[in-house]
Amino acid sequence: MTHSNPPDTAMPVRAATFPDGPDSMLLNPDIEESQWRGERVRAGLRPRIVLTGLAGAALAALAAASGGGFAAVFALSAGILAVCASVVAGWYSAARMLTDHRHAPGRFCRLDRVRGEFFFRSRDFADLGTASYAVRTLIAGVDELHRSPARAWIDPGVPREVHRVVWQAVCCLDRTRAARGLAGELATDPDSTVGELAAAAREAVTVIDDALDEIVRHVHGCLVLTRAWEAKLRHDELATRTDHVLATVPGRAELLRLTEAAEALPQTVFAYITAARDITGAGAFPWEQPASSWSRLLCILPRGLRRGTASGRALARRVRSGEGLS
Repeated sequence: MTHSNPPDTAMPVRAATFPDGPDSMLLNPDIEESQWRGERVRAGLRPRIVLTGLAGAALAALAAASGGGFAAVFALSAGILAVCASVVAGWYSAARMLTDHRHAPGRFCRLDRVRGEFFFRSRDFADLGTASYAVRTLIAGVDELHRSPARAWIDPGVPREVHRVVWQAVCCLDRTRAARGLAGELATDPDSTVGELAAAAREAVTVIDDALDEIVRHVHGCLVLTRAWEAKLRHDELATRTDHVLATVPGRAELLRLTEAAEALPQTVFAYITAARDITGAGAFPWEQPASSWSRLLCILPRGLRRGTASGRALARRVRSGEGLS
């Protein structure tokens, strides 16, 4: 059965645009929603936006106090326009706080000033070799799990726990940068006495990578289960839709009645047409001529119509006798 509580609407994985192109980022699960709201307020109240709004308000107030005249009206309009522009710019900046990080060179916003404080990008680990693939896989897995329709059928705490475990694993991987650098440095040292140190550094890095692979495997197991349940849900939905659609399809008996009714129509029309021919004396139809003079088009007429001349003539006699055509 499904849970009555709606799933958390905050998605832990977001697609964002950075100076080097679009990328996916994993949000820090320890950041509360109130803190995110505060960051949105800060983004919407940047100094330039606030100063523009204040200048526009001051200009509008001075114009309103100065009385009439074209200059006052122009200044009032400019002030109101500046205030409206600052409001729109503030709303736009707050709305795109998480998704747009295309700042000027050398400038950073509060969110991407410190790597890992608010989020990790998948490209943050591009320099770690094969471990970067594991990070991308984990981020994609968290995103898929939170978007899956099967999420409504499991405990709401499970996706959040997956998010937290993946975040902690990524943090552990980020802390191995110094060890990886040291292992590379020791490996290139010709002094044989550092061999043991290089082996210890490589061992520490290998332990982290192996643990990361295990986490990837377990997250994939969660996705396999949710995908299987999604397939069941899709099958049930398709079965319900199929039953509903097929219930509206005309039945065989109804179609049989229609074909039987349509079958008699050509013979009836033929009888009236030949009767009209006999009344008007228009002469024989091409199919009433010898077979050698029939055109190819007329050869496709139903055989019953070719033999229906007698019926048409009988109808014509009824017309002449006073019965009329109904």
